Amino acid sequence: MNTTEIPSIKFPSSQISAPRILVPYYHREGSRICCEICPAKCLLDEGEIGVCGGRQVIDGDLIAVNYAQVCSLQLDSIEKKPLYHFFPGSEILSVGPNGCNLSCDWCLNWKITQNVAPTRTVMPVDLADMVDALDGIGVAYTYAEPLIWYEYVMDAGRILQERGLVNIFISNGYISPQPLRDIMTIADAFNIDLKADNDACYSSHCGGRLEDVQRTIRMVLEAGKHLEISHLMVSGVNDDFHKLEKLVDWLYTLDHKIPLHLKRYSPAYKHDAPTTSTDFLLKAFEIAKAKLEYVYLGNDTTPESKDSFCPNCRNLLIKRRDFGVEVLGLERDNCKGCGLGLPFVVDME
Repeated sequence: MNTTEIPSIKFPSSQISAPRILVPYYHREGSRICCEICPAKCLLDEGEIGVCGGRQVIDGDLIAVNYAQVCSLQLDSIEKKPLYHFFPGSEILSVGPNGCNLSCDWCLNWKITQNVAPTRTVMPVDLADMVDALDGIGVAYTYAEPLIWYEYVMDAGRILQERGLVNIFISNGYISPQPLRDIMTIADAFNIDLKADNDACYSSHCGGRLEDVQRTIRMVLEAGKHLEISHLMVSGVNDDFHKLEKLVDWLYTLDHKIPLHLKRYSPAYKHDAPTTSTDFLLKAFEIAKAKLEYVYLGNDTTPESKDSFCPNCRNLLIKRRDFGVEVLGLERDNCKGCGLGLPFVVDME
């Protein structure tokens, strides 16, 4: 996804150079430096770059070489993130860097996660100024993996927070505990991509570990941050009802009110298996709804699979069609039909 210049927004000059930013979490092992931002814990010699593409040892220091380097920028509906329970119907500025600390075989955005696309420098204050000019609710850090952009999102996030704007993270959840705690001081919402119910899938197809992602999900919940989960139904990998039941059961033990987005897979990057069948997706939808109160289908046109209903009285809360959103049955975060308190964020306290 290439950088998109939004009408009426004046970008800073492309001649601006990003500052030299030191990575705050690391330790030294002899002549090498171990990055501690994420569980990959890359051990780097002089000149080497971490697996995420965002950190390099330069003159004996670990430098965030991706700082303020933006390759993707677009004004989006928040439903496209997807976040269905957080400021429904609003628009948010979406921004992303190159790189990722996972390497999923089916990555849709592989041209920026596994390769290097052209970037331009957008300093944190400039990003916040763009949101103000667009009258958006804040910034979604997305497209590639935003948590590998730790230093930048912390600086931009603080400015946005001071201005009363929101920070949301569309993430694979692969981050070490202390950097995550830092990010949660400025974060308002997360959508975390839970790729599978088992570690074998993570290790063989993504280059990571399930337990680290599960830890992130638990920490976000414990911190009281708004959380939604995405799960891509990949043909030949996790298009298995038993595996789905295990994943749903795990989410249920955490909180049966967590919104789950089941998404249709299409061939991408290294994975060329057929697109997820409609029959499988609809059956998966029913399995998940048997345990979880809010389940949605992504990359699918099934009527009502994107609508929100009150779990108590079945009042239609929000109707969604082609990213057109009608908030019908909510009074702040309560059902208009029965008065039940619901897990929606419609304005900031």
